[in-house]
Amino acid sequence: MRVTQQDIAKYAQVSQATVSRVLAGDERVEPEIREKVLAAIERHNYRLDVRARSLRTQSTGLIGLAIQRPEGGLVGDPFYAALISEILDGLAAGPYHLCLDTIPQGESQWQVYDELLRTRRVDGMILVESAADDERLARLQRDKFPFVLIGNPMGSDVYSVDNDNVYAGQIATEHLFASGYRDVGFIAGPRGITVCDDRIEGYERIVRQREGRARVWHCDFGLEAARQVACEVLNLPDAPEALVVLDDYMAMGVVVAARRNGRRIPQDLGLVGFNDSPLCQMLDVGMSSVSLDIRRLVGVALETLTTLLAGGEPEGSKRTIVPSVLQVRGSSMRVGGLL
Repeated sequence: MRVTQQDIAKYAQVSQATVSRVLAGDERVEPEIREKVLAAIERHNYRLDVRARSLRTQSTGLIGLAIQRPEGGLVGDPFYAALISEILDGLAAGPYHLCLDTIPQGESQWQVYDELLRTRRVDGMILVESAADDERLARLQRDKFPFVLIGNPMGSDVYSVDNDNVYAGQIATEHLFASGYRDVGFIAGPRGITVCDDRIEGYERIVRQREGRARVWHCDFGLEAARQVACEVLNLPDAPEALVVLDDYMAMGVVVAARRNGRRIPQDLGLVGFNDSPLCQMLDVGMSSVSLDIRRLVGVALETLTTLLAGGEPEGSKRTIVPSVLQVRGSSMRVGGLL
């Protein structure tokens, strides 16, 4: 038979209201009474009825994260593995849990967000992969729904945490030129995603300073999409000598294409990715990559969101920039370059 709060109150010889206050973490409960209640809870293996609590408090205890990818598109992706892991770790000691949704490629993201808003299935949201014309931001603001964006809000007055991705694109590109590569291209993700656009802007700034030729190739996210476009790029008669690639996972697709094309890294093709993921160690010479400090990004996002959910006002600016640092390894160390 399931143990109820009334049972715990009887075992601890207190009122049910006192049991509720202990479960809610009310510090006004006297320590000896709290200990009696907690001992009764442990002895009788009481578990809080989450559904009942949700009805009483109008709170689900869930924070939502929705990611748009084709079927199987997250398999092997180190960025989202790290992102989700950091979110789970960050929520582990608190009252909230993660609710993860995936949105099939080609479907409107807004359908998922609209359903979350109508049903109030989650208490707040973490948004990723903002777009240049992101309708999610205005709608969530209009509904006064708590959320934090990991990305560029493009001038919207919302709480956000991000890297300076223009700067990240600059340091990746400048490093390849300084290493002796004269013709540097960029393999990016889909058009209109702000992280892609910002890194491209940084790349193009450096190419213009070097009086070079800016060449950008777009493709879907993921290793296979990057491999396919890299095969086309490397078969061009004027193929670039080096590539900046949107993230490490896509950069590994370039590695596969280079091997099939008979190109050696870094002698025949220089390479820099982003995220500084464990994939960087899978290349014999190591892959140079811009570290984005995902732990800090997630930490700021969760701290801000939980403050909003508690009815508080986060301190400081609404937009937080986390520094990014280039981790140099063998994939970009061309012999004779000025490092």
